[in-house]
Amino acid sequence: MTTFQQPTNVSNRHLHAEEQKDTVRTVYEQVAAEYDERIPGAGACDDLFTQSEHEFLFESIRSGEKVLDIGCGTGRFTVPMADKGADVSGLDISRPMLDVAERKLRERGLSADLREGDMAHLPFADASFDTVTSMLALMHIPLQDRPAVFAEVHRVLRPGGRMLLGVKNSVFEEMFTGDRFASVDVTDVESKRLLFTKTRSGQEYVAPWYSFSPRDLTTLFAAVGMTVTRLRGNSPIAVWLADEVLRDEAVRSFVSKAERFLAEVPPFNHFGYHLLVEAVKRAA
Repeated sequence: MTTFQQPTNVSNRHLHAEEQKDTVRTVYEQVAAEYDERIPGAGACDDLFTQSEHEFLFESIRSGEKVLDIGCGTGRFTVPMADKGADVSGLDISRPMLDVAERKLRERGLSADLREGDMAHLPFADASFDTVTSMLALMHIPLQDRPAVFAEVHRVLRPGGRMLLGVKNSVFEEMFTGDRFASVDVTDVESKRLLFTKTRSGQEYVAPWYSFSPRDLTTLFAAVGMTVTRLRGNSPIAVWLADEVLRDEAVRSFVSKAERFLAEVPPFNHFGYHLLVEAVKRAA
């Protein structure tokens, strides 16, 4: 299969939404088999980041609730939610990524309704879910599709339902444009691209990638009748510290406790490396 690799002198804004989605689909077809080896990173800062991410999501999921995980990929979050007893559906643009997720579910004796599709056109009925989740996937949405995706999330949620999401923070990027956790998948902030380096094939792949600010999220949710109820900055402190420093157990413990205290306190929550957000649909 020929993989589309966006030329370095072509920005995402010159590509139509469908072209961008085709690029994302094709890239993940190429890296699906190795994706779980590439994410997350292996440093002390990555560990704190992942711990915060997992606590935010998994502590909120209850057994028996109906959950839709959009951009579910290889099931990094879908599978643990199913293991907690949630009635999980997953949607992803890449069939090979879903194949990996299905294999994980089978190996654990779990089940989920996994479907290939587009976030802007969810193949689910109105008011089908208690919760919609999306972790590190909304950044691949073309800017033109953002309103449609948030409208679809609102549509498939029951009244009083919620969305839990994780995205990269564009406010943080105004302070630091480097990729703090980069090892093989590198965010190119200026060009709005995600670079997949050191792949098994030896090729480098490129996909469009757009971060969100707290204001972006508040505005997008408000436009469809949802209210942001939690805004957590993931790694507002650890991101500035070297892994060598964080390997010290005393330092790591202090940073972890400080982040738990400050991560949802304004203005610190606006300066996390990533944003973890809960938004609720108005009750009928």
